[in-house]
Order: sequence, then C-alpha cells, then structure tokens
Amino acid sequence: MLFGGLMFVGTLRFMACGWIERLYVEPDFHFKYWGFAWVSVPGPVGLHLLYAGIALCALGVALGAWYRLSIVGFWLLFSYAELMDVTTYLNHYYFVSLLALILCFLSPHRAWSVDAWRRGPAWRRDTLPAWQGGWLRFQVGLLYFYAGWAKFEADWLLHAQPLNIWLPPHEGLALIGGLLDEVWVHYAFAWFAFVFDVTIIGFMLWRRARPLAFAVIVLFHVLTHIFFEIGLFPFIMVLAVLVYFEPDWPRRLLARLGAAMPRGLSGLGARLRAAASPAARPVPAGAGAATTTPATWMLALVLAFCTLQFLLPLRHWAYPGTVLWHEQGMRFSWRVMLREKAGALSYRVVQPDGHTRLVSPHDYLTPMQYQEMAGQPDLILQLAHRIRDDFAAAGHGDVAVYADSWVSLNGRPAARMIDPQADLARVKDGLGRADWITAAPQQAPPTHPPLRLVAR
Repeated sequence: MLFGGLMFVGTLRFMACGWIERLYVEPDFHFKYWGFAWVSVPGPVGLHLLYAGIALCALGVALGAWYRLSIVGFWLLFSYAELMDVTTYLNHYYFVSLLALILCFLSPHRAWSVDAWRRGPAWRRDTLPAWQGGWLRFQVGLLYFYAGWAKFEADWLLHAQPLNIWLPPHEGLALIGGLLDEVWVHYAFAWFAFVFDVTIIGFMLWRRARPLAFAVIVLFHVLTHIFFEIGLFPFIMVLAVLVYFEPDWPRRLLARLGAAMPRGLSGLGARLRAAASPAARPVPAGAGAATTTPATWMLALVLAFCTLQFLLPLRHWAYPGTVLWHEQGMRFSWRVMLREKAGALSYRVVQPDGHTRLVSPHDYLTPMQYQEMAGQPDLILQLAHRIRDDFAAAGHGDVAVYADSWVSLNGRPAARMIDPQADLARVKDGLGRADWITAAPQQAPPTHPPLRLVAR
C-alpha cells in the first residue's frame, strides 16, 4: 500500500514538474543502455500516456485493485520509462524496478485490499508466507550492504570527497549551515554514512534495537533529502526498511489508534480495532502447505534472482583501474553518491580527404544531458557513433571521430579521460575492457572546501 501510494504521488509529481518535457521531449538525441537500443522514446502524447499508465497501475497496487495486473503493468511501464535514456539513471529508480519485479510474485493483496473485498472471505488471508517477506528483506539489505562497503575507499574515508564539494554550498541552512564549511564536519558525515550503511540492517534485525535504528534511518534520510535533493530516494528507503519490523505491525498500529480514539469517535475506534483483528475463519484443507512453502520453480527463481543481485555489483572487479573513473560496472551496483565529475568535451572529426572539423556535444544535447554524459565514457562513445553516422548520411564518407575529453574526479585537477588517438568511430561498445579509456589520475583529491564560484 505504501509502495504503490508513493509511486502514484511520485509519478504525478514527475508529470506536474515538467520532467517529461525536460528529459524526453526537449532532447533530440537519447542515450541507450547496452543491449537496449530498441527502446524508443514515444512522442509527447505517448509519453504522457506512458506516465499516466504508470500512475494508474501504482494506484491499483496501493488499493490492491486487480493487483497482479496492476503490479505487472507498473513494472513493465516503469522499467520501459527508465530504459529510454541512460542519462536519467538513478539508483533509486533501479531499486523501484527491482521491488516491483519482486512484488509481481508476491501476494500482499490477500488482505486490506479491493481484491480481498471483491473475492470474498474464502480467498482472503491473514498471514503471508515467510519467504515473501524474506525476499523483500534481502533486496533492501543488499542495497545497504553494497552502498556501505562501496564507501570503504580512500576518496570517501580519507579525503571526505565528494562531501567536501557538496556540503559547503548549504551553509545558508538554519541551525547547522554554519558548520558545513568545516572540514571536520565533512569527515564526520563521511564516516557516519559509512558506519550507518554497513551496520543499520544488523540493528534492524535486532528486535530490541529496531525502534532506535528506525529513528536513525529517518534522521539520516531527512538529512540526505535536505543536502542532496535526490528526489524520492529518502522516502523510498524509509518505507522499504519497514519490512524488517514484525509483520503484524500495521494491525498493532491500528489497534492502538482505535484504543486511543476519544469517546466521541468510538465508532471509528471500533472499526479500526476490527480491522486490526484477524478474521476467524477456517483455512481450506491443504492451503497451509500451499501458501507457506514455495513451489520448486518459485524457489529456483528466487535463488537465481538473489544470486544475480549479489554478483552484479561485483562485476567492476573484472576491469582494471578505478570504477569511479572508467565507470565499467558502475551502474546497478549501489555505488551511491561516491563521485562528483565535471567534464569538458569536444569531438574532432577527420574526413577521408583529411579535412578536420570540430563538433560540439551541445549541438546534440541539452545542458542536463551534457552534464551527465561528459564524465561517462560509454556515453561519450555513443555520441561519437551518432556523429559518425550523421557525417556518413551527409555524404562525407567514412570519417574518424576523436574525443577531446577532460574530466575532474572528486575535485582533482582535470585529466584526459579518453585516449585522444582512439578513433571512436571504430570502437564497439560492449562488456570487454575499454582500453580507449585512460588510467585514472593518481593524485589524491583536495581535503578542503573548494572555491565556490556559483553557489550563493
């Protein structure tokens, strides 16, 4: 109910704020995920219908109305929307897709739902098979596990980067703003975030510590919402950890609310207490085993899913160098907010007759797209291929395309990211090592607040 409700509100907010136009209508070029070049971006009417469908399905999930159709529809439509352009990738969008996929196989709509009302008492259930809650807990815990251990690296712990860059512009905040210029505060935040991420699920599993741990989670995500303006992510994570509470917590909450109702609202209190009480009804013969033990195919699916999710964030170890620089294995690995990149990029196109022309990425991209792609090598390669194809279509033949790319990682001096001698027109994207990406800069990042030229 909370997941569907948050997605419904979030989708309406996305549409109302004009993000459909900004992210999908205004750009003339869209970056594709490797293997998903077939995902196209509809026109303006199609985009609004797509997001209206996402909102409608999310509402269906929240109400438990034709739940299976609603959650499958939500997962398909939401995932399609996220695959339309790589520059819109966010970890919490990926997390939402995974939660929605898991929910496609669960049965939370057997109580407190339109479906439970519609299908009658014989179909309703007051319990949920334990493996279903366990699957959700695994996915939530895995995010915190990898997000925490990804911070076990020098930039974050020894140099407080990129917090060193992100926190000082918020010095105007009430109460704590004056501290955000202090280097020791940057280190305190860095170490607190590291310890928080690697331990918080353990505390949520400890029943006695759970209320305090949840209060810390709320505080942590309130601060991230204030400092980093990362949309729905803090709200999603606060709601997601509720799966670690005892499964009957909603019933106990309703019972307390009903008992606390004043005498004038005794009728409402009675209804709340009634909703909190499991219905007394017989369970059909054989139903217990069918609803508590997953079928063999279901067990195999869950194990395969969990294994894949555990291994996927480790794939960056297959590539030499620093993942924050070369980005191979960066996405879908829960390396949350670990790098700040600022890039400057231009392309040099050499025609078969030797004539050279300079091409600016701004001829193809919106400012928002440029900001995202300038530090991501695979996106630089994609745009190089588009430039190559445009020159060929214009009758200039088989051209060579070179990138002049300078990138600053976590406040370091800018360095070349792309080998200037690599003809990107001949480079194929894929899962192999990208030897056309230069080695990461070896010098340490600064550990003092940088000069702020824009922030006020």
